Amino acid sequence: MSMPSPVTHSESSILSDRTFFDDFAGERSWEPGWFADFRKENWEKACKLASPLRDERWRFSQKSRLGFSKVTGLDSSEESISFESSDLSEGVCLRKLDKVILEEPDLLGGLQEFSGPGLGADESFHFARAFFEAGFYLKTNRDATVKEPLFIEHNPGGENLARFHLNLIELEPYSKLTLIERLSSSVGDSNGFFTNLTMIKAGEGSRIERILIQELNSQSTFHNLENFEVCADAHLSNVAVHLGSAQTRVESKGCLSGEGAEFDLSSLALGRGKQLFDQRTMQHHLAPNGKSSLTFKNALLDQAKSVFSGLIKVENGAGSTNAYQSNRNLLLSDTAKADSLPGLEILANDVKCSHGATTSKIDEQELFYLLSRGIPRSTAERLIVLGFFEEVIEKIRIKDQLESVRESISKSFDT
Repeated sequence: MSMPSPVTHSESSILSDRTFFDDFAGERSWEPGWFADFRKENWEKACKLASPLRDERWRFSQKSRLGFSKVTGLDSSEESISFESSDLSEGVCLRKLDKVILEEPDLLGGLQEFSGPGLGADESFHFARAFFEAGFYLKTNRDATVKEPLFIEHNPGGENLARFHLNLIELEPYSKLTLIERLSSSVGDSNGFFTNLTMIKAGEGSRIERILIQELNSQSTFHNLENFEVCADAHLSNVAVHLGSAQTRVESKGCLSGEGAEFDLSSLALGRGKQLFDQRTMQHHLAPNGKSSLTFKNALLDQAKSVFSGLIKVENGAGSTNAYQSNRNLLLSDTAKADSLPGLEILANDVKCSHGATTSKIDEQELFYLLSRGIPRSTAERLIVLGFFEEVIEKIRIKDQLESVRESISKSFDT
């Protein structure tokens, strides 16, 4: 019997145990040899990652709180993702990833080429590539237009169990689609661990609008890792709504690799209790005439905390870049806390780049006005938060989803 490999992490995890990985790999011996090598390579990389005494990519955040030390195993992924694909138009392929691995693994031959955001959660990234069993594969043909939004549901793992989803999205040139992903817990109070690793490549002249709505239960741990590549004259819009989980780590990186690429990244998070939202982003301009815009808003009650660290990086040769970054935090209690670290790294001339961050408490005059009209304090706070979030909410251009988000935010004040 093989012995467990030594663990180099400050807090050990069963995921780093050699016997545990070998048992997992043995159950998937039907996969192609290159796939087995891919899993093993990533598992070994995860196990080699030590926890340094100081890592700026985790500044202001408790890395141990978002780690895997409490994981006791992997949850079954059979029912962890669902969607309807029967009404898809010709030229669009949407399939569950486990089916692709079983029936057409060659479609995933480029998996090695897709990298992660690389903003700190490298262990989670490599574990996701080693242990994923579910996720989805979405590809459009050239010039394909999906008229109706595609809906995908994700569910996390159960008590102390981890689940990893890997999602691959590739738009061929001049194709268009809208994608809505919802993440909710099938078990109301389990402290499961869920990593959702998404890689999107928007081909030349393509257009994609993606909406992610996260309403996991209040005990779960969530890692949302996203890497976007936006090619020449393509437009990628990503709107995220984070309402659930006990702790969430978000890493979103947009690479504008072609001339005239446009990238719009927006997020809102509503924190209650002791929730933590740890957000790391990068707008990486590699080609000229690119445009990127980022808006992250956090409203925090009780002892909730948010961390934002964002970087606009413009490479030499990416002239005429126009990039904007904004992080705004609203504190609704004296014990809520928000840390913000916006940054610029400009290596090109003739660019227009700006960033800003604000952290403020609720406007007392605005609150007094509402209270003086007989509106209860909780309702007044709800109205103020909805107004604060509206800049992000209005980017959800699908009416029923927009109203659903507003309703979910309102209900959060009733719990």
